[in-house]
Amino acid sequence: MLRYIIKFFIVMIFSVGYSQENPSQPDSLKIKEKYGIRFGIDLSKQVRMITEDYNGVSLYADLRIKERLFIVAEVGNDDKKIYNENIDSNFKGSYIKAGFNYNFYNNPPGLENEIYFGFRFATSSFKSEVFDYLVYDLDKYWENGRIEDYNEYNNLSANWIELILGFNAKISKNIFMGTSLRLNRMINQKSPENFGNLYVPGFNIVTEDNNFGTGITYTLTYRIPIVKK
Repeated sequence: MLRYIIKFFIVMIFSVGYSQENPSQPDSLKIKEKYGIRFGIDLSKQVRMITEDYNGVSLYADLRIKERLFIVAEVGNDDKKIYNENIDSNFKGSYIKAGFNYNFYNNPPGLENEIYFGFRFATSSFKSEVFDYLVYDLDKYWENGRIEDYNEYNNLSANWIELILGFNAKISKNIFMGTSLRLNRMINQKSPENFGNLYVPGFNIVTEDNNFGTGITYTLTYRIPIVKK
């Protein structure tokens, strides 16, 4: 999947460069820019449903309030199964993210591409289930092997921030396609006693000794124009 994302980044960079060399309007003309609301979906979730033991959806919306500034909201739901030699578990819940994108790309007149950095504050509420696990002592694994001991942990939560670098390209009238790379930093989380959160919806994999995570999005959005300025 990472290989395809990298190829997509390269294609978008070349397409933006080509667009800059071939502007649709002369620079001397003052063109009014569209301000509106964009709604869309993160298609990377659908890719994960094919490649992982995962189900989920993520919806995206932004509102352009300044020439370069967009207010952004994202909501989603994750259902992720984690199975390995040590544990069989499942994590399910929802999340919401809010923040902004700032477009630092200088578009030629008439174009609406974006190269932006962004920030999000995110919160998630979820539950986890443990179906069985393997206990390890200092001498050897228990003779009984995996221990089947079902436990359900509700009312779990987590808060984190995200730093984002992304691209958006207008591919048709009011239709945009984009991708972003995200660096996540966990602020706090509520986890069960004697069992850490291996996965947080919206954040992805969590490790005990590292508060950082990463993410990739691949969005398709439609803009509802409101005004021209």
